[in-house]
Amino acid sequence: MRKLVGSVAVVLLGAGAVYGMGSSVGWPPWREAAAATRYMTAPVERGDVVQTVSTTGTLNAFVTVEVGTQLSGQVARLFVDFNTNVKAGQALAQLDRKSFEARLAESKASTAVAEAAVKIQRSRLERARIDLRNAEAQRAVLMARLDNARAQSEVTANTFERSTSLQKMGNTSKSQTELARAARDSAAAEMREAEEIVAAHELVVAGAAVDLERSQAELDSALETVRQREAIEDSMEIDLERTTIRSPIDGTVVGRNVSEGQTVAASLEAPVLFTIAGDLQRMDIYARVDESDIGKIRVGQAAQFSVDAYPDRRFSAMVRDIRKAPQVTQNVVTYTVVLGTTNPGALLLPGMTATVHVVTSQARDVLRIPMTALRFAPSVADGSKELSPGNGNNGVQTTVWTLDGTRIAVPVSVVLGDDDGSYAALVVGDLKEGDQIVVGEAEEAARDRLFGFRLGF
Repeated sequence: MRKLVGSVAVVLLGAGAVYGMGSSVGWPPWREAAAATRYMTAPVERGDVVQTVSTTGTLNAFVTVEVGTQLSGQVARLFVDFNTNVKAGQALAQLDRKSFEARLAESKASTAVAEAAVKIQRSRLERARIDLRNAEAQRAVLMARLDNARAQSEVTANTFERSTSLQKMGNTSKSQTELARAARDSAAAEMREAEEIVAAHELVVAGAAVDLERSQAELDSALETVRQREAIEDSMEIDLERTTIRSPIDGTVVGRNVSEGQTVAASLEAPVLFTIAGDLQRMDIYARVDESDIGKIRVGQAAQFSVDAYPDRRFSAMVRDIRKAPQVTQNVVTYTVVLGTTNPGALLLPGMTATVHVVTSQARDVLRIPMTALRFAPSVADGSKELSPGNGNNGVQTTVWTLDGTRIAVPVSVVLGDDDGSYAALVVGDLKEGDQIVVGEAEEAARDRLFGFRLGF
């Protein structure tokens, strides 16, 4: 215990001696600490300050088409494989054609039967027209006979009346009058008979007209049947053509989901057999940007990105579209940003992960200071740090430190603009290019202090 008390006393006496020596030369803690400190500095320089939004995305072909089939059947042949370059209309695969050819032949036979039925109905229609013309001609003959009977009836009636008048005057005999009566009655009967015959024949004419209409309707029905059979035949020909699966675009086969001999079934949704990427010289990046950064993104902004396959190479891109539909994953909201890029040398492949940096603002050839200078505050005599008022971004005033001729840190008020994480643009401040500003204290300064006092004499 006595040894411990003695050690403490020695330390206190030593500290008092140091303090007394400092007091004898005039001790101001701030200037003493500043004079005893060695600083690390960096120059105010001219350069670019570029703000970016960083994210990741996936490379995709500018145009990607999934090729399927509308038919069910067995794959007879494959004409392409992975990485095959194809042209629009080029055959990719062939389904077995036998069943489709048989259906087409059956459809053609049905069409031929329907066409034969049309010929039969045409002949029936022509026969019905002839029957109607005959009935109308016969009606004309009967009408003529009726007219003749009416004329005879009128003549005999007049003769009877005249004979009756003559008999009353005594100029003719009763027998002559009776003969005239009989002739009148006979003519009247013949007229009535002719009228009945004409009336009955009108029904024949009407029946012939109905037969003609029915024949015309049957012909129309037969013609519609032919058109229906032809439509089915056309559909069968289309199905037969569809057994050859063709590429809809120029591009490269990047996916193949079928093999020869495999049976494909097309039901409500066509099965995807091939995936074809369009011109791989143009590609898109689908990047997800956090909701806190999406307000900074604009169509037309430039960007750079890298991929793991070429970590030392940077590729250029441009924002092409900003999708408004949110993507929510575990309560994190992001938005899809589509960036367009070129693919020189076909180095980039669909599906690669891209680390993207979108340039949201940039200041060219401006005075800039290191961000580390904003985090520096000089030590005072007690070893604490002088407070610095803010980081100065977005027009807020802050303080950086320079060294005077005696290597003492001197505060300088500045206003800064945008920063890129490493440098901040100098907007207002009494600094010029090449001025040295303090970014930290040398490590030796911290080791030369004890309880806030500089060691050594």
